[in-house]
Amino acid sequence: MNSALWHLGQKDLTEAELLAKLRLKTDNQEWIDDTLEKLRGFGYLKSDKQFAEQFAERSFANEYGSEYIRDKLKKKGLDDSLVSEAIAKVKESLNIDEQAMLNERVNHYYQTFTMSKEKLTATLQKRGFSYAQVNQAIKQHACYQQLKTNLELKAEKADLEKEVLKYARKGKGLTVIRQELRQRKIDITELDALVEKLIHADQLDFYSACLEQLSKKSYDLAAHSERSKAYAMLSRKGFSSDEIQFAMSELE
Repeated sequence: MNSALWHLGQKDLTEAELLAKLRLKTDNQEWIDDTLEKLRGFGYLKSDKQFAEQFAERSFANEYGSEYIRDKLKKKGLDDSLVSEAIAKVKESLNIDEQAMLNERVNHYYQTFTMSKEKLTATLQKRGFSYAQVNQAIKQHACYQQLKTNLELKAEKADLEKEVLKYARKGKGLTVIRQELRQRKIDITELDALVEKLIHADQLDFYSACLEQLSKKSYDLAAHSERSKAYAMLSRKGFSSDEIQFAMSELE
């Protein structure tokens, strides 16, 4: 009894949680049953139903969603149906609108967005709200258009020149470089001007790069089928028709 009262004094426990702690104290089931019965009689040990409802009330008051409540109560050993009933009862009695609750939280705690969309979504989902609820709450925010993804945040920090030279070193032609940069949300407004500048500075030469890529292969350019394969390979790497024709003529 002293052990049970000490544990209950630390925090609210379900009967299953208290039972597990008492079994660590003794294997005498008669003592355990007697203790639980007395605790119920004193009103110290809540029924699972009462525990679930009070936990749900506290959680909703602290702006947690149904899935948070469900997950926590299931981990405490409560039955699924009992948990669902408790959540439904509390939502009805307190007129809980989870979407409105979440919208208000997002508007209150995030006047502006300083994190990525992915991180914000994960943070709110951990509070027990569904992806659909989170998405709706984010979209109704006045600064929604300013919220950026991880990809967009990384793109803002990217150095266009370094990125172009990096892809070029990997044997990529301009077409593929443009596609890769666009997929990574990097601003390519100045790409053509930059490429022209790098070419004039002898830092970039797609003709030589194309020839180098072709030289690594052993295509028989005299055979039409082999020539077609070589052309397709170089085209996939992003080289232009002129660059490919130049490379082939050099190796013929």
